[in-house]
Amino acid sequence: MLVLEKNLLYSILRYGDSGRFVDIARQQGAGGATVFLVRGTGSSIVLRALGVGDKQREVVLILAGEETAARIIAAAKEDRKIDGVSILLGKTGENIMDARLKMITIIVNSGYADDVMDAARKAGATGGTVTHARGTAVNDGSDKFFGVTIVPEKEMIMIVAPEEKADAIVEKIRTLKCLQKPGIGIIYTQDVKEFVKLGKD
Repeated sequence: MLVLEKNLLYSILRYGDSGRFVDIARQQGAGGATVFLVRGTGSSIVLRALGVGDKQREVVLILAGEETAARIIAAAKEDRKIDGVSILLGKTGENIMDARLKMITIIVNSGYADDVMDAARKAGATGGTVTHARGTAVNDGSDKFFGVTIVPEKEMIMIVAPEEKADAIVEKIRTLKCLQKPGIGIIYTQDVKEFVKLGKD
């Protein structure tokens, strides 16, 4: 497998805006994109500020070099018809934004997303994005129902938070009583290189 030094452009958009965003991204040199539906969990304040609320949204993931990602963000912002936010994740260096942000990603068994978000809010998070997924861990064949292998359903929660609050949020989630069973989930953080509001100001 060839591994390239790329950034991940992670965009949370109003439902229906992904097609326009991907078209813009391709015009700016992106090779492709992954689109999936999510549920926003932002408060009304976050909804007004970021356009991410407690409703169905679309997420677009694009792997791109730093220059290509910058062109995509600039073109999407200039378009002003796309509503949402774009978050650039990757290795941080001298060009990191002044207000340091972290992307906290939590993957847990299905049914725990609300518990995770409740804990995160108590530690200072203002909202997050939830999507459904499924596990692909090696199965020893013991989890079967009438001979059919059962693949555990998962929920992935993504939270953008200021760096100074990230550790407290992670610790609050990590110590939830409902998440103490081994293998129930994982949590990791990434540096946010850039955070941009799309659409009309």
